[in-house]
Amino acid sequence: LWLLIHSGSRGVGGAVGEHHQRVAQVLGQGTPPALDTRTEAGRACVNDLDLACRFARANRDQLAARALAVLADVLGVAPDPDSTVDVHHNHVASETHFGRALWVHRKGAVGLDAGARGLIPGSMGTASYVVEGQGEPRAFRSCSHGAGRVLTRTEARARIRPDALVHALRRVVFDPGRTRALVEEAPAAYRDLTEVLEDEAELVTPRVRLTPLAVLKG
Repeated sequence: LWLLIHSGSRGVGGAVGEHHQRVAQVLGQGTPPALDTRTEAGRACVNDLDLACRFARANRDQLAARALAVLADVLGVAPDPDSTVDVHHNHVASETHFGRALWVHRKGAVGLDAGARGLIPGSMGTASYVVEGQGEPRAFRSCSHGAGRVLTRTEARARIRPDALVHALRRVVFDPGRTRALVEEAPAAYRDLTEVLEDEAELVTPRVRLTPLAVLKG
């Protein structure tokens, strides 16, 4: 039994990005506007990005600790600390690739070194996978963060009926009172994860297939 937690600092991260974009526009650096990390403004941007990532990690740690405590009490089993897999996406990191020090921005992707474990989620109603990275240099040692959307949240709310979502989640426990709010995360809004894994066969090796039993969206 695995517990999957997806969190982040969407509000904080967005505010950080917008602030430093405005600074770059005022300073007139780059096209599109950017900041030189060797300058005071650039260093401030990097420091704020690091703070946002650490804030998101702290959120995940707290959510995991509380959720695992509840599950341990209900199931009567202790969690295995060695089985933890933590990956973050939508971030910037200083890394070395092709013999050069680079700033790598991953959007909808995660960095995964060869042999490192990662997690590629599917959707609320479909399988997710624990994977092992292959460290493919052409992909900057990266893989996808998830299945990827075929419908935006707005499109999903407009096109997917609540009863269709209920049918798709017929084998998954969820709060029926939140059905309308959940349609934006419906399985139909995402790509087929099997196809995604086939497309990135040179990037990761699937190790564990996870089937959803229950979903809680905060």
